[in-house]
Amino acid sequence: MSAYELMYLVKPELDDDAVQQEIEKVSQLILTNVGQVKKVTPWGKRRLVYTVKDQREGHYVVAEFALDHPSVQEVDRHLKISQTVFRQLLIRQDEDKLCT
Repeated sequence: MSAYELMYLVKPELDDDAVQQEIEKVSQLILTNVGQVKKVTPWGKRRLVYTVKDQREGHYVVAEFALDHPSVQEVDRHLKISQTVFRQLLIRQDEDKLCT
């Protein structure tokens, strides 16, 4: 397994409960693909520097997890077709940051 960091933006019109449900949905997606969620940090609603898919604001969430490469592609695919996540950035971390 490799360590990854995922930052994603959730639509701004969602309330706090809906954002929390989306965070749990993404975490469950990682766990379903036999991954380990190390840390999830919601940053809250912030203004974007530029418009992304007609959105000027978004709820930022950062997740750190460990997962196999084929499963990472599956998680990324699900996020790309999500109705509530409108932008994501998935980065592989250094080997010394592996989740145990």
